[in-house]
Amino acid sequence: MSILHQTVLSVIEAYNLWDIEKIMAVRSPECIHEMLPNTLGLAPMDNAAYESWQKNTVIPMFRNLRIEVLDLVEDTKNNKVAVWAKSSAESPTGPYGSEYMLVFHMNEEGDKLIRLREFADSAYSHEFFAKLGKAMAEKPADE
Repeated sequence: MSILHQTVLSVIEAYNLWDIEKIMAVRSPECIHEMLPNTLGLAPMDNAAYESWQKNTVIPMFRNLRIEVLDLVEDTKNNKVAVWAKSSAESPTGPYGSEYMLVFHMNEEGDKLIRLREFADSAYSHEFFAKLGKAMAEKPADE
């Protein structure tokens, strides 16, 4: 198994553990995370912004996240890996499940992410996160 393949699997494992320190550990200091398509309205995030967003917004909303890789294609010449994946989790509004295309751009050594482009199912994301946002806003502050 190539170093690129190993790095991608370590990223997926960090998310499956839902461990922010492990998620951030595989990123280079200059890593940029992009949530795409642009119609989602999310700006690219550097490590500080991404870690804050995960800790304060995403991680508290989901439990038992599982990501399954359905297909993986390596571009060793350009240190990139494309992954088709699906995820599932539990949320305050019920089950979550979506599909993604992820493009991992690695450093020259192939062991750290320098860019991650995450293409989400935008129709599902708009509907699910609107419902989840409404439920979280209606939730009493002491829960």
